[in-house]
Amino acid sequence: MTFRPMPLLTVLTIASLVILVLLGNWQYARYSEKKAQGQVENDPFETISVEVDTSNTGFAQQVYGIVDGEAIWRRYVPGRIDGDGAVILLLWDAVAGTDPVPLKISGLGDFVGRANAFERPAQTNGLAGSSNPQRDLWYGFNAAAMLNNLGYSQEDGNVVEPDRMRVVLGVDISRSRTTENPYATLTGRDPLPPERHFGYALTWWGMAIGLIGVYIAFHRSQGRLKFGGSS
Repeated sequence: MTFRPMPLLTVLTIASLVILVLLGNWQYARYSEKKAQGQVENDPFETISVEVDTSNTGFAQQVYGIVDGEAIWRRYVPGRIDGDGAVILLLWDAVAGTDPVPLKISGLGDFVGRANAFERPAQTNGLAGSSNPQRDLWYGFNAAAMLNNLGYSQEDGNVVEPDRMRVVLGVDISRSRTTENPYATLTGRDPLPPERHFGYALTWWGMAIGLIGVYIAFHRSQGRLKFGGSS
């Protein structure tokens, strides 16, 4: 066999192979991790009942966010889990659009459904400084300040985030859609099942094998790779 490798192409091919194999290994590691954990961390929900305080019938506390790549304003209302204990903030719905729309919540009532209750630390990023409590607008979640804005004097507060949220279209409030709530866990949700990671691993490894085949075929077409005796 005669083999005269092209230096630049060989270096680029080796670098690409290393990257593709590492990507495949990373996806396979995520697959193994999720299979071992049984994806328990991706299903923290339980059936929660919240008695909403309908005496606060004004506008909800609106918090800026992103859902499905779209800017939204999440609307939170006060209530108590099972009607007892401290006041919490319940995500009621959201309004799409970068500019807040002062929509009054209609049909406000108690909530029963799959949700997650937890304490979300106050966000103190740069955008949080742009919040406007007077208009019930927040660029960073701050349960204590939001509850205080509603007339409740608490030093902290929990939030109840449903598994799914209703998003009202700001340009046409008669239309809405329901989507997965990405804020339903403290660390964010990882929606990919283990099998998807395994499929991605096979894709990256397959691309690596294909690259080797292209590399060999190209060298052979250029007469730089010959099998058998010399001619």
